[in-house]
Amino acid sequence: MKLIISLLFFLIISCEQITKDEVIDTIENTKDVIVKKTIKSPDSSSNVDKKVEEVEKSKKNIFYFIGEPYYIEGVKYVPEENYSYKEIGLATFYDKELHNKRTANNDLNKVTELLGRHKTLPLPSIVKITNLENGLSLTIKIIDRHDDNTSIIQVSRKVAQLLRFYKNKITKTKVEILPDPSRQWKNVTMSINDKDFNNTVESAPTEIVSISNIDEDLNTDEGQNEDINIEQPIELGFEEVDDLDLYLHVNNFKNYQEIKKIVDEINLLDKFTSENIGNIYKLIIGPIDNKTADKLLSTFISKGYKESELILN
Repeated sequence: MKLIISLLFFLIISCEQITKDEVIDTIENTKDVIVKKTIKSPDSSSNVDKKVEEVEKSKKNIFYFIGEPYYIEGVKYVPEENYSYKEIGLATFYDKELHNKRTANNDLNKVTELLGRHKTLPLPSIVKITNLENGLSLTIKIIDRHDDNTSIIQVSRKVAQLLRFYKNKITKTKVEILPDPSRQWKNVTMSINDKDFNNTVESAPTEIVSISNIDEDLNTDEGQNEDINIEQPIELGFEEVDDLDLYLHVNNFKNYQEIKKIVDEINLLDKFTSENIGNIYKLIIGPIDNKTADKLLSTFISKGYKESELILN
């Protein structure tokens, strides 16, 4: 294109008079030269196609994801690699509304698999989750973020069924990261996104094998295969657990009068006490049941008390 523009400019400023037909012939000849040069360089087109193919493929890959700090209703969360993570709190579950939906790291939510969503752990991570109300435990894969302040983890419907809190919808739980499996998943997800990954695989010695395409036998339309469950070995653990009571701590009141005002405003019927720590006051509500805790925590956060937390003891 630059060549054509330069040529036109030259012809315009030339003192010699030329006809319109001569100008058109010159432009067409120049275009032919450009086309021939392009055809003689097939590598350029091939490289572009290869790059496009690599980009399209990378869009489908699961990748390792931590992410930046973010807020949920004003409460700040800081994602990080924490291989000593261990926390006690409430667990809820997600159902078909998230089935087959893409996750924050391009994985796929499946309500029929052993998966979970966490606010700060790397994606993916492997954790052990224990239902503190019956001692049942499972190892699951964390593949997504969730946006619920009241629960420390959301698990798939399958996990809720196996840990036996599906009917109650919420339970007391302990979540602890498994460092070695989590690091292994990090290495795997980072490797498959390496630009030389396919070259490494292709250069590895292999035997010719016959592979049937399992996907052809499954209906993969979104929302229609949620009840298809390919049986896999599930290791359901059990451990002795203590009977823990649940309390809600609401922090940073200026004085007792402020506590009394909010208690009257929300018509709090549960048992509560207050605690003075230096120049601030804390409201302690409990013991309370899981659903009451879930509701009260959301209420206090919505009213500006962002440093509210659930405590099990």
